[in-house]
Amino acid sequence: MIRLLLIILLLAAAMWLGPLVLAEPGYVRIVLAGYTLEMTVVGLVVLLIVSSLLLWLMAKLLRALWRLPSRSWRFWQWRRRQKAEQAFQEGLRAFARQQWQDAANLLQQSLAHSQYQDEKRMLAGYASFYAGQTPQAEQLVQQLAAEDPNTWFVQADLLIQQGQAAQAANLLQAKVAQQPKACGLGQLYLFSLQQAGQWQQLLEQVPAALKYRWFSKSQWAVQRYQIYPKAISSLVQSGHFSEQADYWQALPGRERKSVAAVIGRAWAKANQGQTEQAERLLVNTLALADIELAWPYLRQIPLGKSVLQLRKQVQHWLRDHAGNGYLYALLSWLAEQEGELEQARLSWKKALQYQPELAVSKG
Repeated sequence: MIRLLLIILLLAAAMWLGPLVLAEPGYVRIVLAGYTLEMTVVGLVVLLIVSSLLLWLMAKLLRALWRLPSRSWRFWQWRRRQKAEQAFQEGLRAFARQQWQDAANLLQQSLAHSQYQDEKRMLAGYASFYAGQTPQAEQLVQQLAAEDPNTWFVQADLLIQQGQAAQAANLLQAKVAQQPKACGLGQLYLFSLQQAGQWQQLLEQVPAALKYRWFSKSQWAVQRYQIYPKAISSLVQSGHFSEQADYWQALPGRERKSVAAVIGRAWAKANQGQTEQAERLLVNTLALADIELAWPYLRQIPLGKSVLQLRKQVQHWLRDHAGNGYLYALLSWLAEQEGELEQARLSWKKALQYQPELAVSKG
């Protein structure tokens, strides 16, 4: 409404002033350096307007020419960034497809853009390693931030994958002390100790793993079986295990009494020829809920003929849990220990009927 009113006022002013200007246009004389310039007032106004427009256009053109190098530089930067981002996307896809050489090349190309530099180097390092270019992988890892826990993890992980678990454990020992709450480092440290066969040091780290919660509750329930059976058995065989040792007494009571620890002790006793004592330990400790997790480790204990009590216990459980395939698998193993191969075969067939995934463990 206001705009319309302004337009009407301008038209009215033009209608009123137009005839006056045409009737008496007036004139302007400019004398400069011997030259005289005469024109009407309207002509002067038109000249000033045109001159102003020309000056504005020239200023705009000069400003555009002045900024041209900067805009060109930004364009090439944008183009470089686009290529790097595209290489990063294609590199991730190649990494997911396990096309390691392509992934390594593309991820290194993506380093042209400064974003996510460490992450790109980590992935490029792994891809180079899996592609068989170990020196290139090590070079990329060395370019990572030296004090970043992720860098330590990658360095140790690559050492483990090269069969240098002891070196990885030595590297992680100091780093875990610096960052005890870094769960990934703690988990990898325990794994490196397992791979290096450093069982006493492994048991010494269990209190720290529990204190700083390197594993969730469900993860630790599984992890116990990956630590205690082999650690205890190996230490007993080498003559370095004692329940009075400091590293053993430092463990919480629930850890020393856990089924996984008892399996380790039974394993050690069976290997020393104390099969009856080994069976007694298992009968007194094993519960039905433990069988699934304990099965891969139980079947490695050489009980021989000392299986009568354990066999009775398993048959007792089967009365109320006839569909539990792990119990049939345990019966099959016990029958093998006694040399009853046909009975072992039939029990194993029954086990697979209820738990087909047991075929993997048998293989």
